[in-house]
Amino acid sequence: MSLPRTPSDSCLQNRFRGCLLGGAVGDALGAPVEFLDLDEIVRAYGEQGIRDYAPAYGKLGAITDDTQMTLFTAEAMLSAHLAAALQSHEPDFFRAAVRSYARWLMTQENSRLLTSTSAKPSWLLQQKKLFSRRTPGTTCLSALQTSRGKVTRATNDSKGCGGVMRIAPVGMYFAHSQSREHQSGRVHPDIFATGRDLAAITHGHPCGFLSAGAFAIMVSLILDGTPLIDAIHAGKEELRKHPSHKETLAAIEKAESLAKSRPRERSALRELGKGFVAEEALAMGIYCALSARDFEDAIILAVNHSGDSDSTGSITGNLLGAAAGVEAIPARWLAHLELRPIIEALADDLGAFPDWRLRNQSDAEERAFYATRYPIG
Repeated sequence: MSLPRTPSDSCLQNRFRGCLLGGAVGDALGAPVEFLDLDEIVRAYGEQGIRDYAPAYGKLGAITDDTQMTLFTAEAMLSAHLAAALQSHEPDFFRAAVRSYARWLMTQENSRLLTSTSAKPSWLLQQKKLFSRRTPGTTCLSALQTSRGKVTRATNDSKGCGGVMRIAPVGMYFAHSQSREHQSGRVHPDIFATGRDLAAITHGHPCGFLSAGAFAIMVSLILDGTPLIDAIHAGKEELRKHPSHKETLAAIEKAESLAKSRPRERSALRELGKGFVAEEALAMGIYCALSARDFEDAIILAVNHSGDSDSTGSITGNLLGAAAGVEAIPARWLAHLELRPIIEALADDLGAFPDWRLRNQSDAEERAFYATRYPIG
């Protein structure tokens, strides 16, 4: 037996890796300019802006909290799946995410807390490079520090982008079941709800969590082969069913309109905002994905603005990586990407988990392997 498993479908593996790696390279390209105004970016990198990795956190290709939290979201989805398979119940993604985000919080605090917490260790916690603060969002930190692993939603009124930027693995997880729904033209009912609920662990404003639900649908449908424009439409249709959706819907529709009328314009991107709040970050990612010529062009557009460059780069990369696959990502960006093997491993697990053999007595080795990788309690 060869473990871990990888997706048997090479095209599926290509798109799943493209989604996670695409988000990570967008994050890494935007990391050095996250807190700069566009004028400062131009002065530092020239009129065309930043086009290749520059030093951030002491290295080239460094990821930020966006990718860190995305990896822990992937862990949560797979931990919930494993627990459900072994204990014969429906997956509890919310509870699993609370625990995974508590583990991420450990990586942002003193590592000695690992010895005094009831949270179980995991494979991600063995990755020493994750124990590094990469300008984490204050809302994420404060909400998780307040809850300390309690299974509860945030009580704040924040609509910061820290909820939406980490949610691509939700869409990836449900892409398998969405394939079955595709034949009937339906969207799997749990995609939006899970993305929304996981974002609500830290962000209490409707824009903060509804944007995440819509984004999860877009990622899932794109991985299932749906064209980007149709995936965005499906996300909007589901969004309309929920109270307090108008602000998020308006931001998405403005992005679509500007992508048609003024594609690839920094001035148009500026009209969508700065990306520090969820609906703006999602809209800016959509604008860049819709209007750019290719993956590289889209990511460069997405990070060269006066705002949350790493988050808009990450969202754009998730969308186009899922659509075009890992081959669309420039090799020079992949070559220096921090934690690339870890990111690929999680993408492969999200692509292959339906094939995990967990139930029979003869599958004890496989059960033990994944239970160590993704803690179920």
